[in-house]
Amino acid sequence: MKKSYILLVIMLVGLRSFAQIETMYSMYRINPIISSPAFAGTLETGNKAEIVVMDRQQWIGIQGAPRTFALTANMIYKPRIGLGFLVLADQAGPLRVSTVAADGAYQVRLNDSWNMNGGIRLGLSSVFLDYEGIQVVDPNDPILATNKSSGLKTNLGWGLRFAHKEGHFFSLSQPRVLSYDFGGFSGAYKDVTYLYVNAGTRVRLNEQLTLIPSFMARMAQDVPLSWDVNGMVSWNGKFDGGLTYRHKDSFGMRFGVQANPKIYLGYIYEMPISGLSKVSNQTHEIAIRLSILNRVK
Repeated sequence: MKKSYILLVIMLVGLRSFAQIETMYSMYRINPIISSPAFAGTLETGNKAEIVVMDRQQWIGIQGAPRTFALTANMIYKPRIGLGFLVLADQAGPLRVSTVAADGAYQVRLNDSWNMNGGIRLGLSSVFLDYEGIQVVDPNDPILATNKSSGLKTNLGWGLRFAHKEGHFFSLSQPRVLSYDFGGFSGAYKDVTYLYVNAGTRVRLNEQLTLIPSFMARMAQDVPLSWDVNGMVSWNGKFDGGLTYRHKDSFGMRFGVQANPKIYLGYIYEMPISGLSKVSNQTHEIAIRLSILNRVK
């Protein structure tokens, strides 16, 4: 438990300079709308709409470890217009971020093989720092004396997605453009916004097996580059299995099952390879996708 307190103190020190409050998750292939509004209206299930619920618990056993909950809705509104909706709750130590957002995307046909989707996001977010109940090195530190809140703030986001008819895609996005601040407290806190790069494809190995690789990178000013890769094999579209690796952070195993034509269940187990492996050896991420509104052929 003592090590857990030490880690939490390190997290608090980090809040004095930069705060990484972007959502970190691994199943972006089945829930890409979290990081990019350009995916609104793009569904791989063959249906017109879907709802995805995701819960990620990171670094199990460490006090104040990050946890993410997300609820997304994605639908085809018209042949070239997609709509999306996002409810997101992130928590890491004393830091809590709540977001509600709506997305809209429009598709343009570039040529016989490629389409481009452009998406925009309008959202409301609040950031809250709650120091009550945590142990710190110096309880008299004035920065930690009172809780802090950004209040409810409006934010914007954008995304571009380029997709090939054979299943290849590449996207750029910035799910939020504006930084958060705490007014007079901002001198001890600096938020950064991230640019996301996402790519993937589908490779048919034989009649039963399909390889589904994907890549995600997150970039921000004065923050180390974060990237990860996923490699998954799908059997007849019913069972999935594969590996995931996040650079200098973790590796894990991924499993999925299409329980019936409407419900897909996904699970990832990750193990840290950084210094955190001495105090925690597991991260769990689970997602449920519900497909609704069959598409009219």
